Amino acid sequence: MGFPDKSASAFAGEVRRRIGEARLRLITASSLQAVPLNLAMAGLLCLVLWSATESDILLSWLGVMAGASFFRLAALYRAQRRKRLPGRFEFFLYAMATALVGGLWGATPYMLPAEPSMHAVMAVVLFMPGMAAGATMTSAADLRIVAAYIVPALGIYATWFLTQPHPLSWLLTVCTLIFMGVLLKLARTYSAQLVEAVEANVQLDRARKETDAQSAALTRLAARQEQAARAAETQARANAAMLSNMSHELSGPLNAVMGMSQMLREADLPPDQARMAARIRESGEHLSEMLGSILDISAIQAGRMELVLEDISAMNLAERLESRFTPQARAKGLDFEVDLEGDLNLVLRADMRRVLQIASIFTTNAIRFTETGGVKVGISARRGEDGAARLRLEVRDTGIGVPEASRGHLFEAFAEETQDMAIREAGTGLDLHLSKALARLMEGEVGYEDLDPGSMFHFEAPFRVSSKEDKYAGERLAVTNRRLRILVAEGDGARRSVLLGYLKSFNCVVACVDSRTEMLTALSASAYDALVMGLTLTDLDPEDAIADVRALPSTASMTPMVRLAADMDAPMRRTGSDALVRAPVAADPLLQGLQAVLDHDPGAAAQLRMTA
Repeated sequence: MGFPDKSASAFAGEVRRRIGEARLRLITASSLQAVPLNLAMAGLLCLVLWSATESDILLSWLGVMAGASFFRLAALYRAQRRKRLPGRFEFFLYAMATALVGGLWGATPYMLPAEPSMHAVMAVVLFMPGMAAGATMTSAADLRIVAAYIVPALGIYATWFLTQPHPLSWLLTVCTLIFMGVLLKLARTYSAQLVEAVEANVQLDRARKETDAQSAALTRLAARQEQAARAAETQARANAAMLSNMSHELSGPLNAVMGMSQMLREADLPPDQARMAARIRESGEHLSEMLGSILDISAIQAGRMELVLEDISAMNLAERLESRFTPQARAKGLDFEVDLEGDLNLVLRADMRRVLQIASIFTTNAIRFTETGGVKVGISARRGEDGAARLRLEVRDTGIGVPEASRGHLFEAFAEETQDMAIREAGTGLDLHLSKALARLMEGEVGYEDLDPGSMFHFEAPFRVSSKEDKYAGERLAVTNRRLRILVAEGDGARRSVLLGYLKSFNCVVACVDSRTEMLTALSASAYDALVMGLTLTDLDPEDAIADVRALPSTASMTPMVRLAADMDAPMRRTGSDALVRAPVAADPLLQGLQAVLDHDPGAAAQLRMTA
């Protein structure tokens, strides 16, 4: 035995209530038209029958008809005056008055004399069915009122045919009853359609309320996510600043240690003491490198890292690696080789210092963990079909390799519980994490492959091809962790919440407006990296609002724009300086649209791809 569905029961109750209200409202409105029309038709019938029927009978019938009609109006007068629906008792009085009016119309044939004229009979025959049909139309909202009118009207009318000696009287009686059944069926059909319409409206209202509730929940969730993201960003910057300050504080005494150890090495010390001084010097240099890595990581996390673009080539990079690491490898009895592949004359726009830093991290670790054999560095530069180029660097060694348990966490920060003890003691985990962070800044990637014997670390990233006419020559491209500022203009709350959630996931700072006035005010007050124009605005068509944006007398008129469009055959399409994204919007096309309109700003586009 199960429990009843409370939601379904509540829905059924709401439907019944709304149906009752609709019927009462329609009956009340129709009574204002039906009663005056009924009196007019009664007066017209009396005029037609005046010469064929006794005047006393006609006047008495008309007087009772007028009284019953006014009683119908009086039953609903108080509800109409107070602009409310009639109560049960008022509705009962109206139904009784309606039944009386129907009975009076059904009795019209009995007012005819024993031998009525043809025009009098035709008048009654025409008026009676017409009034029954009219009552059905005006009162069809409630089958009870229809029945209260036409059952006595057509029932009494049919009995009159039975009293006539004409041979077709039975046939006319049957036709009258069939006509009454048809009218009742029509009223029942209209009532069923009314029920279906009310049910549809109730379902629509219910869906609208659920949509509003979901939209409000999404808005609250987005607000909480924004608050959490701000708190996390603030905490990350605070942690990065603390690491930076600690590194700077430690650099002072560390420099003193390294200086004193160098003086000890230059002094005439016994061999054992000289070895200890050399060990101190080596440890100090290693600690200095670790502090430098901490400073770089903290700068990246705090959004203060800069990539200084310059012309570099694979050959130049190879020369620097050979000059720096050949002595170290030979001192350890290892072979060191640098191989070049691809287009050796290809000149790229990149930060040589950061690329060389990644290569140095891989090469230093390879020499450190290799006892026999050698280290081989492979560098390749190839031009792509889109005019850009890719630089790939591979460092192979014949060392001890990386334990399988540690391979999935090599580039993670401070994953001590999963790192091999030798890697942890050597302090290479921090450098590998730094290499991954630097690669991400360059929109590249790092990775590891196990060899037999040894290991292979690689770095690969896309770069622009340099030329002497390059207008960006000598530039400094700031690639930071700043969050792009996006303005969303959308009048629909649910769609606005969806856009807000997607843009938050792209690590963007989002401001939302729902009208053209608020949008222009926001653009005039602040600078935004891009504008996302939705499908609707509360005060203007989006197409007209776009024209207003482009007509602004400031640089805000050039704000990159992503526009939502319905019924597109592609998820995203570039049109002029704008991008069109198909609605309902999905995350990937929206991200592609933002990347397309920000292609003129390499720093912003790179940051969006990095954080998305």
